[in-house]
Amino acid sequence: MSYAVLYQLDRVQSSVTFGDQSEAIKFRDTVNSIGAARALAAFDIAPVASKGGGKKPTGPTVGEWVDRYIESRSGCAKATLYDYRSYLEHDIKPVLGAIPVDVLAGADVAAWVDGMAKAGAAGGTIANKHGLLSAALNVAVAEGIIPSNPAAGTRLPRTEVAEAVFLTAEEYQQLRAGFTEPWWPLLDFLVTSGVRFGEAAGLRPADVDRQRGTVSIARAFKRTYERGENYYQLGPTKTARSTRTLSVAADVLDGLDYSREWLFTNTRGGHLRGTTFRANVWVKSVARAQAAGLKKTPRIHDLRHTCASWMIAANVPLPVIQRHLGHESITTTINRYGHLDRRDSDAAAVALAATLRKPVDASTD
Repeated sequence: MSYAVLYQLDRVQSSVTFGDQSEAIKFRDTVNSIGAARALAAFDIAPVASKGGGKKPTGPTVGEWVDRYIESRSGCAKATLYDYRSYLEHDIKPVLGAIPVDVLAGADVAAWVDGMAKAGAAGGTIANKHGLLSAALNVAVAEGIIPSNPAAGTRLPRTEVAEAVFLTAEEYQQLRAGFTEPWWPLLDFLVTSGVRFGEAAGLRPADVDRQRGTVSIARAFKRTYERGENYYQLGPTKTARSTRTLSVAADVLDGLDYSREWLFTNTRGGHLRGTTFRANVWVKSVARAQAAGLKKTPRIHDLRHTCASWMIAANVPLPVIQRHLGHESITTTINRYGHLDRRDSDAAAVALAATLRKPVDASTD
């Protein structure tokens, strides 16, 4: 039994015969991915009709190598590994998967990236998928399989990122009025504490010290994946600095229910899930608020942004905001909210104007 693969080179049909079906399939897929000329070179086949001339490449294909790389990521969260698998199956394999890793060129990676951009993928999503491929290829370089990383230096497209929505106090009240009363304590807590939704969902009554007016953030619910299903798992906070103790207004804490296992629950008393809360409560309530006059369309996370904007308006220093929000670095706080703090820029403008108007001593030479 033998397997012939037909291909066209310079508009002339030729064929090459393999004794092994898997090698024939791999050669066929490589031809379809990068063309006959490069596939022939990769398989060390003379560009003429051949019988038994197929030679299996020594290196793995891109799909095989990325798959092996994902298997080695034992320290990653299950949700992250699920995303990696999705990137490999839906994005990397269909375009680059059949190419031998030692044949992959920078132009192949660039064309792959451009294809995702033309299909409408967001810049951040493209960066995540390219990052997975590049990380896997870095390991291939380290292990001596390829001399350099063909994904390094790929120019990634930039797309507009949905801007944060900052609500004024009046707009927040408009938003709040769109929700039914049982959800008001959660909204007030989110906008005054600035915690992430998963952090709020992971709070228990014991995490609140009402005497001191503080809340300890030590855990969060995160999306994960197992046995073919998405679910939420309680675990550590996003970063080390996200584990923090923050002060919350007494009237906000007094409005919470401390009689249940979780500080905030769904309508059945179970822990909150971000996806179901967004679909069943948030979207419908925002629509009601907009029907009543709210002009903006905030996301749940925009309550965290609003908290930061209110603190900046109250002249709270950025390092204090960093600690309150649990940012790992002050750079994150500055990059995200620095444009709202105009104090230094206003002072600079005053100083420059004063210099401009400073009289010149005419007696000097």
